[in-house]
Amino acid sequence: MRIYDVMQTIDSYLSKTATLKDAAEFMLATRYNTIPIGDHEGKLAGVFTRGAFLQLIVEEFPLDTPIAPYIIKDVQSLPADMKIEAAGINNSPFGTGIVVDEEKKITGLLTQRDLVLALSKSTMDLREQMEVILCVNKSEYSAQEEGRSARIHERAQYVWEDIITRDSGLKQLIKHAEKAAKKKTSVLLRGESGTGKEMFAHAIHQSSNRSKGPFIVINCASIPEHLLESELFGYVSGAFTGADKGGKTGKWEAAHGGTLFLDEIGEMSLALQAKLLRVIEGKGFFRLGSNEQIQADVRLLSATNAPLEEMIRNKTFREDLYYRLNVISFTLPALRKRQTDIPILAHVMIKQLNHLLEMTITGMEEEVIERLKEYRWPGNIRELRNALERAMVMRETGKISIKDLPDYLQIKQPFIRESVRVIQEIEREELENALIKMGGNKTKAAQTLGISRSVLYEKLKKHQM
Repeated sequence: MRIYDVMQTIDSYLSKTATLKDAAEFMLATRYNTIPIGDHEGKLAGVFTRGAFLQLIVEEFPLDTPIAPYIIKDVQSLPADMKIEAAGINNSPFGTGIVVDEEKKITGLLTQRDLVLALSKSTMDLREQMEVILCVNKSEYSAQEEGRSARIHERAQYVWEDIITRDSGLKQLIKHAEKAAKKKTSVLLRGESGTGKEMFAHAIHQSSNRSKGPFIVINCASIPEHLLESELFGYVSGAFTGADKGGKTGKWEAAHGGTLFLDEIGEMSLALQAKLLRVIEGKGFFRLGSNEQIQADVRLLSATNAPLEEMIRNKTFREDLYYRLNVISFTLPALRKRQTDIPILAHVMIKQLNHLLEMTITGMEEEVIERLKEYRWPGNIRELRNALERAMVMRETGKISIKDLPDYLQIKQPFIRESVRVIQEIEREELENALIKMGGNKTKAAQTLGISRSVLYEKLKKHQM
């Protein structure tokens, strides 16, 4: 098997006179992390990487900045007719091989994933194949596969093993969620933005008996209210101005035999809440513009960071829908309550980002680790990842230092020194609220908090409650 059998054929590249704007448009159009640079004859003159692009953007270079000074010129090309067994690209500083034809003209790209998939289909025995496949970073495979498979069938991407934690409370939460996953019961995931509610939903689906069925996601906050109903239930031809000629299947119908995950459920309008309740109660639904009732076998998961109980009191969320969604509820802990998880999460993120950004960061200085543990992370895991990406772009290679972090993390703010006390106060307040809400019933309070009774008693003892 030759490289030309497995490479990604390309028919475009950038010239040395290109600007940052040209590079941005090229990456958006092709989704390539490595941009080939060709001369006037189409011969390879170097590459411009996504890592270099991000660094220039972070440093606020204007979009008309020429990329010529930042092109990597010393690039080893791969002949298109080379045997794939000889095509080693693991030592490439940017993880991608640039393929050229007999005239040395750019003709394609060969990524580690392309190479691994080709090798795994060769005549090697099973043991050799698995060793090769396991060398590929899982996140790379998932990210590249997503764009290709989503058009055909939507699938969950995460399993319980992808949720990295040493926190005893979160581990207990995962055990309870694994049990809930086995049934068709509706599950409501609660917690601050960025705590991983969608990843939890993916894992619930993957460990259910519907794992081979579709996993469909709708973010109720990202779709305009007047379009959300058609997105959820579909429409027939001519249902409204601008409707597709052949109509459209809604996400509920598309999730038949699988799971529908409604993220940011608190953003749904009252009118649509009423229609959703009707469907949950098994009364079916209608596509917009149709009188034909449709039934679909769907397991419903939902998530929110909104105070639904308060919204019920304010008449902005239906109480009857709340009880339908809240059959089983799990509240995911904020990152500030998982301090022991921060270093391990950071190391995993650095490994993933090294691959995505084509960089070689080796770790963090001890002072950085302490600073990350002290900060309260209002944006949770999402904010941690963004902060690390910024630091990696600044550092480029070696270990991340304090000066590489965003400005707000470089300065040790007064409230950070009191982070432990603040966290304890927040925890005590949540315990009090749960006990009050459940009339002093410790079992129900523990369920509301998503922890076991034994963990609840430990926390009550710690706070002398």
